[in-house]
Amino acid sequence: MSVINKMLQDLEQRQQPQVTASNRQYPPQPGRGSKTVYIWLVLLLVFIMLSVLWFSQRAQPQAVFADSNGKVTAATSEQVKVNIEQSLLTDSAEPATIMAALTVEPARVAEPTSNTELTEMAETAEPAAIKQLATQPVSALTEQVAIVSVAEPEVSAVLNSQAIVDKQPLSAEAEQHNMLLRANASEAAGDTSGAIVIWQQIVARQPAEAIGYLNLARLWLKQQQIVSASQVLLQARQNGVLSAEINMQLAQLAVRQGQWQQALEFLPDQFELAAEPEYFGFKATVLQQVQQHDEALQWYQRLQQLQPEQGRWSLGAALASEQLGQPQQAHQYYQHAWLHRQALSVSSHNFIQQRLKATEP
Repeated sequence: MSVINKMLQDLEQRQQPQVTASNRQYPPQPGRGSKTVYIWLVLLLVFIMLSVLWFSQRAQPQAVFADSNGKVTAATSEQVKVNIEQSLLTDSAEPATIMAALTVEPARVAEPTSNTELTEMAETAEPAAIKQLATQPVSALTEQVAIVSVAEPEVSAVLNSQAIVDKQPLSAEAEQHNMLLRANASEAAGDTSGAIVIWQQIVARQPAEAIGYLNLARLWLKQQQIVSASQVLLQARQNGVLSAEINMQLAQLAVRQGQWQQALEFLPDQFELAAEPEYFGFKATVLQQVQQHDEALQWYQRLQQLQPEQGRWSLGAALASEQLGQPQQAHQYYQHAWLHRQALSVSSHNFIQQRLKATEP
């Protein structure tokens, strides 16, 4: 037994250093319970940080404006800058002035769609602009906000008025002038039919003006259409157009057909002699042809007094006087016509010389 005990003691002595060495190499590890505590502490800290961030975002106020109708409108980036500047002002600013600046109707721009966009706009505002706004008084800022809100309607009004001016059609006078140019251009190009069509349109637009009828009659006569020309001129008289030239053209067309009495009917005494001397001179000639020499002489005498330098009136008066059996008076009118013969033809000169000898007392 003693031998066995001794062997056991020797074996224990040999194993004791190994156990001591193993204890020194491997320190004791914490248990699983301590690791779980650390994990919960980390999660708790993360939750606290997220909660603080969420509450800080929710705590930022949203800048809104109220227009004149009481409708609340989200602030734009420019308005957020104004609100930031106002928050930097001193406490001595008047509350009424600040409220007036906030209640100014904003400029019409695109509205943010969420609170997050407003927050990002406020956070990204330029520091330099904020400092510049902070150095200005509240009254100046109020004027700037008012200018922003008023400028756009003024620009819109100018653009609208410009659009109205651009879309405005030509006036009746300008359109009439363009049609006259087209008619003249067509006639100059030899397109008489095209010019007639344009003049017909002008007459339809202005039935009380004589110019359209006169040019239509002239163009019809250019094409040897006497009947069409007469119809146009008669239409003018039916429409109440008062024109000495239209009456003269009707009378001349009647004379071309040998209808002197009808020509006289187209020459009423409804115009002033001083304004229409040619009209009444032609009337006196028609009166001579229908054997009404007395009336013809009266018109020639009046015309001679009005235009004594015109030898043709004196020549007409001399002829009428001879027809009335007054050779001495006729001789005087022939002498006057000879003195003012410059505008007369050579044949008239010869005729006057012959009649001067024939009527000489």
